Amino acid sequence: MRQKSMLKFFTLVAVIVAALYYFLQINPITSHLRYGLDLKGGVTATYQAEPSPGQPVNKQTMSRAMSILGFRVNSLGVSEPVIQQVGSNRITVDLPGVKNPEQALKFLGQTAILEIKSPSGHVLLTGGDLSNAVAGMGAGQYVVNLTFNPKGTKIFAAATKTYLGKPLPIYLNGKLVEAPVVKDVVPNGQAQLSGNFTSLKQAQRVALLLQSGALPVNLKVLDVRTVSATLGHASVVASKVAAIIAIALIGFVMMVWYRLAGFVADMALIIYLLLVVGALWAIHAVITVPGIAGLILSVGMAVDANVIIFSRIREEILNGKTPRASVSAGFRHAIRAILDSHVTTFVSSLILFFLGTGEVKGFALTLMIGTVISLLTAVSVTGVVIRWVADAGWAKVRRIFVG
Repeated sequence: MRQKSMLKFFTLVAVIVAALYYFLQINPITSHLRYGLDLKGGVTATYQAEPSPGQPVNKQTMSRAMSILGFRVNSLGVSEPVIQQVGSNRITVDLPGVKNPEQALKFLGQTAILEIKSPSGHVLLTGGDLSNAVAGMGAGQYVVNLTFNPKGTKIFAAATKTYLGKPLPIYLNGKLVEAPVVKDVVPNGQAQLSGNFTSLKQAQRVALLLQSGALPVNLKVLDVRTVSATLGHASVVASKVAAIIAIALIGFVMMVWYRLAGFVADMALIIYLLLVVGALWAIHAVITVPGIAGLILSVGMAVDANVIIFSRIREEILNGKTPRASVSAGFRHAIRAILDSHVTTFVSSLILFFLGTGEVKGFALTLMIGTVISLLTAVSVTGVVIRWVADAGWAKVRRIFVG
């Protein structure tokens, strides 16, 4: 039992050292993280919604406009945009990493004007008559499946009946895409656009731009600004220095106060940090200054969990219990307090996430992830490893905690 526990302990230490070397030197995980506008710089644009014919500016049309705008930006490859409503009729869009305002305007303002004409050239339907456009496959090629709104459905049904056996030319941005011959009357408002798309992504882009062309309100550009990343870079450097100093001090104090148990806590803290950063990378989270603050706060919670565990174990040892019994009893009593504190913090951050906007969400998300992983490491790392220490009979366990 003793040799097996010692082997497990040293194996875990070796794995942690190897992981640190890999993620800090060989393939730094921080280089794969995504950073927000405040850290990376980019472009921020402000739009004002204005009524379009038959469509007032209200909660429903603003929500639809933001949804379409989000789809459009994402489809054009802009990384992690932040789209928020400001007041009752304005929308702001933050585009991290975009340096050129003209490029941002092109991304955000680009539309696709769809026109279906009669054989004589009279416009029958436009993109404003669409309710949806979805890319897909049809007859072995990429297509865009069109769905008309009730008004457009009636017009399209009448057109296919009137021009049965004749072509209905389809134009996109004034350019003839195709002129399919009407073979049947189409009463359900469904049509298909095959514009010789070379990829599904191109078809999806046209589909989303068609939806954008049918925005329920008109969006007027009020302001487009390039945001410098100089302040963000300084914040990143300062945050890194602060984090290194804080973690080093925490590790030193834990080892001085709790000796070998403090070293176990430091191991758990390293695993905790690797898991948190890995989780942020896995979900493609955007790192912001408030998010870093949430991470630092969650580190404090992780340390606090270890302090509670060791304090409880120390109490049991002072009461005269054996090392193994003290570890088991102390951990059992500590986990209740740890669970209570972590649950209340998680619920608070969850409320912040759903009620907050922008960077507040980033802070809440980081804190939620850190809270969950802190509880996980307290149970699966600190609790298990400290039992290995007790089983190994090291340091005459009493002296580990009591001195």
